[in-house]
Amino acid sequence: MLGIIALSGPTWRRELPPFVEDKAPLMVALAVDFSMGATDVAPSRLERAKQKISDLLAARAGARTGLIAYAGTAHLVMPLTDDRSVIAPFLGALAPGLMPADGKNVARAIALAADSLATEPIAGTILLVADDLGTVDAATVRQTAGRNNLVVLAVSADAPSLPAGTDVVQVSVDGSDVVRLERRIETRFQAAQGDAFGTRWQDEGYWLLLPLAFLSVIWFRRGTTVAWALALIIVMHAQPARAEETHRFVNLWLTPDQQGRLAFDRGDYAAAKTLFADPMWRGISAYRAYDFLAAAEEFSRVETLEGKFALGNAQAQNHAYEKALKAYDDVLKEQPGNAAAKANRAIVRSALDAQEAKRRKQGQDDSTPPDEKADEMKVDPNQKGGKKITVTPQDVTTAGAAEAWMRQVQTSPADFLKLKFAIQAAAPEQGRASR
Repeated sequence: MLGIIALSGPTWRRELPPFVEDKAPLMVALAVDFSMGATDVAPSRLERAKQKISDLLAARAGARTGLIAYAGTAHLVMPLTDDRSVIAPFLGALAPGLMPADGKNVARAIALAADSLATEPIAGTILLVADDLGTVDAATVRQTAGRNNLVVLAVSADAPSLPAGTDVVQVSVDGSDVVRLERRIETRFQAAQGDAFGTRWQDEGYWLLLPLAFLSVIWFRRGTTVAWALALIIVMHAQPARAEETHRFVNLWLTPDQQGRLAFDRGDYAAAKTLFADPMWRGISAYRAYDFLAAAEEFSRVETLEGKFALGNAQAQNHAYEKALKAYDDVLKEQPGNAAAKANRAIVRSALDAQEAKRRKQGQDDSTPPDEKADEMKVDPNQKGGKKITVTPQDVTTAGAAEAWMRQVQTSPADFLKLKFAIQAAAPEQGRASR
């Protein structure tokens, strides 16, 4: 009877087709104006907002997430990425003092987020993290989001009013607000996928295989029913096995790499780096766990092109820029056209140059000025008058000027963001430059 029911394919829920993305793309628009410094939400509205965003990134491990900061202007801090470790330092550095102008340009922030999600095959979600919407019309905000789902995390005592169809989640002292956000993001995304790709009924008949197998074992031979019943009672009343015994039992069925992959998939990277036998996967797990020293040690044992590239990334995170440059050079020797290695090498080279320039400047500032008089100054009477030159905003927002400015940025994420935002805000069309 159980076999007949299992083969008939009982079902009570739908599922998406295979090979369809199961994580929603998310763009977070964070308000960084001075009103976010209020302390009605401890420790402050901005700090609580950043904590909640970090918790949401951890809950959505492996999902693609981007970050936008806005006040009087809106700026793309990080495009969509599935590596939350690259978002964390820039998120932590955000402060009102980095923004070119104070204000609540919510419409521009939503428009910038919608542009970032425009190339996605399925509508994503825009998470607006703010204390209020300022003077913008709520209906305009919903219209600007376009096809994307709009969710608001209110980090003030009063939630902002939004039109029907927009979710508002009030910040809480526990993690219930993050759970609600994640559930709403995934629910809307799965609904959009179902509309685009269609859904099918999920066959749940395999659940009946367990009791079917158990009954088959019991009645495999005549006269053993009582013995199996007694064995079942003994097992049910037996004390739980110790951790070592459980681990030994798992080792009978799963290889170290399989155990590591299970821990990796559930986001437990600290455990995964100790379970994997493959040094490449141990390094990846350590990198995801922010243990860059251990990651570099593991990647150094991998002689493949991917291992050398990953070694360069880990050494860069350790601020061992010379070692990172050597690793990228090794990759480029084998594959001169590797665009990722070229781009990362250029970034590390700029960071190293900025670090050296800062060290030289500090050395000059600490040095004692010479106890000598200035050289004699003479004026050439035959020299003609100089020429007056007017510098326009366009002169400092060209591709070459912006690149020169960016090379002078210090290694601090706050310095980098402040300079980046200033360059974008100085552009004639702030909206286009913010992209």
